[in-house]
Amino acid sequence: MGRVFSGKKINKQTKRLSSIGAALFAVSQIVVAADDHANHGHGEHEHTSAAQASQHVHHSHGVGAWMFEYRFMRMDMDGLLDGTDNVSTEEISGATMVGGEAQKTPGKDYLMAPTAMTMDMHMLMAMYGVNDKLSVMGMLNYLDNDMDMVMHMTMPNGARVDRFSDMQTSGIGDTQIGAMYQVRSGLVASMMLSIPTGSIDEKVEMMGRNVRAAYPMQLGSGTYDLIPAITYNAGMGDWSYGGQAEYTYRISENDNDYALGDRLALGAWLKRSLNSTVNVAGRLNIVDWGKIDGADPDINVMMTPTGDPDAQGGTRADLVLDVSANFGGHTLGLAYGVPVYQDLNGPQMELQSIITFSYQYMTL
Repeated sequence: MGRVFSGKKINKQTKRLSSIGAALFAVSQIVVAADDHANHGHGEHEHTSAAQASQHVHHSHGVGAWMFEYRFMRMDMDGLLDGTDNVSTEEISGATMVGGEAQKTPGKDYLMAPTAMTMDMHMLMAMYGVNDKLSVMGMLNYLDNDMDMVMHMTMPNGARVDRFSDMQTSGIGDTQIGAMYQVRSGLVASMMLSIPTGSIDEKVEMMGRNVRAAYPMQLGSGTYDLIPAITYNAGMGDWSYGGQAEYTYRISENDNDYALGDRLALGAWLKRSLNSTVNVAGRLNIVDWGKIDGADPDINVMMTPTGDPDAQGGTRADLVLDVSANFGGHTLGLAYGVPVYQDLNGPQMELQSIITFSYQYMTL
């Protein structure tokens, strides 16, 4: 089923895609201009293309070369933001016991509210160099989500009771396949296709009932997504630097009548080789993602903000410290990131930190 938009939404989507296209074109012109001035010999040096744990930095591989990677990422969230403002669970949620049934308290938007969430992702990737410029790759994901919820209950006698619950979902996520092409020295373009292998029908126990889990607890998008990206790498001596722009476009609605918001991710980094083994990098990552189009009819929008399509999306900037070590064809990476800016279409969970570990093996 294709995505159905009103005229207003079509205009908004067209403007958004035009802006993204202009941004990607501008990035490409900047990196091409920078490439004309970069030292190409240093740009091809081993430390420039060394893996970063915090993000996939695309670079070319030799003919017939294989690269395998395992990556673990943990995102910890705690508290709620509406825009840039902190919001308490008491401000947005409440339940009143009426006739043995919990009903939403008048004046409150939701029955329950999330208090904390942990999202773990295990990723396996394989990449193969078809020739000096073209590489193909595939990625598999396994997700493990854990969310704590609270219900502020008012009993018939006026007593206040807080009821806490814990929800988990886990399983295979979406799969990505694609290719990347070295346009010129240090400049790589890629195109990935995300295949909806992750479940969007996960259920959890809520208020004594087995119900459809809210959107952040689902394991996939349910849609085929196109993910173009452009990456630039260059270096001088022990220093290297680069940037990456990536856009995720949801091609259609899924079987549950919604599509996650499109996503733009921009990254820039500066890296230094401390010696022949250890590299240290600092990154700035900026991500902007949209609200959900449509709604799953089996998710109660009044139950919790995580089930509200309008309480999704936002803009965030993260600072990341990344350390990697190379041992021949083996690379170990560890990264720690914290948000420095969050503006969320809330109320929505506030990110506290991201920890990433990676192991990469490349045939020589």
